[in-house]
Amino acid sequence: MAERIIIVGAGTMGQSIGRLFAAHDWQVHAVDPTKAARVTFSSAVPNATVSATLAEAGQADIALECVPEDLALKQETLAALEDTVPQGAAILSNTSGLTLEEMSERMTRPERAIITHFFNPGDVIPAVEVVAAKNAPAGLCDKVMTLLRRLDRRPVRLDHAPPGFVANRIQHAIMRECLHLVDEGVADPAAIDEIVQWSIGVRMALSGPFRQRDLNGLGTHLSIAEYLYPDLADRHTPSPTLANLVAQGHLGKRSGKGFYDWPSAPEAAAAPVDESLRRVISIAKGTAD
Repeated sequence: MAERIIIVGAGTMGQSIGRLFAAHDWQVHAVDPTKAARVTFSSAVPNATVSATLAEAGQADIALECVPEDLALKQETLAALEDTVPQGAAILSNTSGLTLEEMSERMTRPERAIITHFFNPGDVIPAVEVVAAKNAPAGLCDKVMTLLRRLDRRPVRLDHAPPGFVANRIQHAIMRECLHLVDEGVADPAAIDEIVQWSIGVRMALSGPFRQRDLNGLGTHLSIAEYLYPDLADRHTPSPTLANLVAQGHLGKRSGKGFYDWPSAPEAAAAPVDESLRRVISIAKGTAD
């Protein structure tokens, strides 16, 4: 009999993670109070079942919360999921940066909670950041890591998880500098995108930052760091450019305008981007035809 997963939260990430499990022959059930999200999930994930409440979800082998980044909502959801899976099973969270200790406060057995931070789209991007409780049952995290590898992901366990984990800390550090350059009038967003995509971007697809520094030479990196670090952005508040866009309701593609104008288009338009990502990943893996 096929294994079954309950995913609470049928938004963008919930859908992509649902597709991932479905592609590996899991039975997928999504829970979301929003009818539109349930309808979209049903069309996006083959053979998935959906419900408006967790009471209708039944039992599963494993459960994953994928609700918005609201601490109280995460706490409520994780606690409610304990009764939907066997006592020895993990309860997974797809948080982007909230702490495991805070999110699991209302659970009867908080040691069962494990963060599995997928990246959008979850069925395309291989990396998953994994954080387990310090007192997690022996072997529980190893089982989750094995499951993720069965799903063709590349999980990395973090023994110490600062806010934002690894990827989001690095991503926000990069964006802080990019926004600083816009604020200072050095270049506009399109120009910065052009430079980053065709320099750092193409290299990072094939090697991480430390390997890249080894290839460039650590002496050179140190010399540049000594004069450049003092001049880098060190803001402790978000960029005014970003804050102003959000205040005006310009939230990016979902609202039709952000740093760029986004004409309305069906969600299927994302498919060519996903396929391009798959090709880049296959080149990085050395499996491209």
